[in-house]
Amino acid sequence: MSGRIWLGVLFLLFGLGFLLHQAKIIDLSQLFSNWWPLLLMMIGMVLLISRKHSSASSGLLFLLIGLLFLMNRWFDLNLKAYILPLLFIIIGIVIIFTRIKREKNIHIADDLDTFVLFSGADINSQSQTFQGGTVTTILGGAEIDLRDAQIIDGASIDLTTVLGGVELKVPDDVQVEIYGIPILGGWEDKTRVRRQTEEVPVLKVNCLTILGGVEIRN
Repeated sequence: MSGRIWLGVLFLLFGLGFLLHQAKIIDLSQLFSNWWPLLLMMIGMVLLISRKHSSASSGLLFLLIGLLFLMNRWFDLNLKAYILPLLFIIIGIVIIFTRIKREKNIHIADDLDTFVLFSGADINSQSQTFQGGTVTTILGGAEIDLRDAQIIDGASIDLTTVLGGVELKVPDDVQVEIYGIPILGGWEDKTRVRRQTEEVPVLKVNCLTILGGVEIRN
């Protein structure tokens, strides 16, 4: 499941929760106060199933922190005095066992699916028949470099950012067409303006920016 779908499901669940709260069917504040650690665990599971090493490390951290708070609430273990030291220990373990990659992540598949949460991504696509994909960032950023890719005419890429940003680099021989919805955010097209007589592949960029931004350039 793509990050864009996960984001939509999250907004849908919150919307349904608020609707049931307004209808006095559930007490959302009480429900959240009792079960909020499950939200951290759900975020951790989403990152773990993304099957990316960097996301897996962050997912493990969210999962362990959520489990710790949930155990403290369920079993009344009185861990308040120990939560902060335990958090430092968990963060230290994740840092030690996380491989640091300074180079770009080389991507050769025809479709791109990137989900970023509280972190960053640096991807260089070298696909010979790039068809598009999805990039979702939440409280994070992504740099997507398509300058080494062969983009087919009509390729479409969805860029969704919430309190974050996306920088998209495209080849010189590509015409960009931007569509989308800005919600307290926006995008900027810095690609070279082409004459209408030039026949070049068209890359369609669909943007959804919520308190975030997208920059597209050559």
